[in-house]
This record gives sequence, C-alpha cells and structure tokens, in this order.
Amino acid sequence: MFRVRQKLIRRAVVNQTRSRHAYPSKDVRRLFIEYFQNQHDHLFVPSSSVIPQRKGEGTYFTNAGMNQFKPLFLGAVPPGSLMANYKRVVNSQKCIRVGGKHNDLDDVGHDLSHHTFFEMLGNWSFGDYFKRESCKMALELLTDVYKLPRERLYFTYFHGDATLNLPPDIESQTIWLELGIPESQILPFGMKDNFWDMGDTGPCGPCTEIHYDHIGEGGGAKLVNMDSSDVVEIWNLVFMQYNRFEILFLRPLANHHVDTGLGLERLTAVLKGSKSNYDTDLFSPLFETIHDVSN
Repeated sequence: MFRVRQKLIRRAVVNQTRSRHAYPSKDVRRLFIEYFQNQHDHLFVPSSSVIPQRKGEGTYFTNAGMNQFKPLFLGAVPPGSLMANYKRVVNSQKCIRVGGKHNDLDDVGHDLSHHTFFEMLGNWSFGDYFKRESCKMALELLTDVYKLPRERLYFTYFHGDATLNLPPDIESQTIWLELGIPESQILPFGMKDNFWDMGDTGPCGPCTEIHYDHIGEGGGAKLVNMDSSDVVEIWNLVFMQYNRFEILFLRPLANHHVDTGLGLERLTAVLKGSKSNYDTDLFSPLFETIHDVSN
C-alpha cells in the first residue's frame, strides 16, 4: 500500500510540473472561441442537437461538427436564410459516435482518449480562407495562446490515393515547412488517417492532423497514428474539396471549405500534462459522485 501511495504521489508531482499552462475545460473552450471570434472575425454558432433534425442524414446521432453545415458544403442553402451568410464560423459541437462510419464504441475503455460522447471545438470557412490560413491559425493558437511547445507537435498530411486518382497534398506539407516546422515532424499517411468524410457519401476531403507527443524526447514520429497514449491526435484540419457519391466516385465541390475539429477532452488533458482524458475536470466530478454513491 505504501509503494502504491508513493507511486501516486510521484505521478502527481510530475503532472503538476508539466501543468504550468493547465486550464479548466471551460477556459480551454473559452480561449478557443475567443481566439477565432476576436482575432479572426469568426461568428459563434451554438452546438446543434446530438439528434439530427432530419432522417436520412447518414447517421443516427450528430457525430461531427460538420453535420449542421452540410448544406453549405453542398451549395444547398436557401437564399436569404441565416446560414447563407456564414463565411467564418467557430463553435463547440456535442458529438455522439455510436455506430456509423466513425464509431468510437469499440475503443472506449481500451485507451485514454476515445469516448462515445465528446465535445469538438471547430473553426470553419465556407468559401473564404483555405489551407494556409487554417494551418497558420491552428499553429498560432496552440503555441502562442495555449503555450504548447512546437517540438512536441507532429503534423500529418494526405499522401494521395491512386485508386481514386487523388494526388498527394503537397500543399499542406509545404505550408507546415514554411511555418517553420522541421521536416522530421511532418509525416504522410493514407486514406484511413488523412482523408475525412462524414459517412459513406457526402462532403469529404484530405486533412492534416496535429498530434501531441507526451514523451518529448524526439522519438514520437514512430508512434503517430499507432494508437499510442504517448502520442495523441488533438486537432484535425479537413479541407472539404469533394462530394462522394459512391465509394470510388468523387466529384469536386464548387467551393473549397475548411472544417476543423479539436477535441476538448484531449486538449484539456494535454494542457494538464496528462495522457488520460479521464484525469480532467470533465470526468473527475462524475467519478467522485460514483464513489460517493457506491461507497
């Protein structure tokens, strides 16, 4: 018992040392929204319901921040509607991933970062800015506002797919290099990791992801996208360029859009210096209540 207690104390000291820029989850959310509202003229749009308004939208639950904006991606917004005026938007979307293309149920309980219910922070551009501005803002927010060290971040990009005649996203790779990211921290991946779509059909496109390295000794590259708790994906910047009609049939969208998703739970844990989302104020009150009730 004494050894266990000593181990817990050492772990707490390490976490406290790492957590010089730790924030409560409400401040993580607030800083994200204020950054895009105040510094980059984004309109705040509240989270939509986790229950889709219309049947046949491809999912039983709202499984991503993009769901409520699908008409904008497809150019199907009625003229004169409120959504028709959206150009730059920021929000925090409540999501449920049980079933469908992005089912997280099988991962819950097996790692420290997947949940069936979670909150996705997102910034959006509908035919306005695109890749360069999106990458620049993401890097600035993470390093200048949240104070994450650049050397702990890894950046992935889409390496292309011959079956769909999709070229590598060299533009995203080049942007990260021009923003000062070393080539060793920029990694190519395929359709599974770096091409995003909501479901089997609908808006989709290549993405560039940002991963955080908890180890920080320069060896994190080999753990990116390896389901390791040592290197965790925190932000996905999706560049909506296509509409998928069938598995092998993509048609370019009339306009290019930006759809990003930053996991509130994951970033809160990272800023606390913890590998576990459960070690945050988003979960600890629930566990304390369970302990009190169950003795």
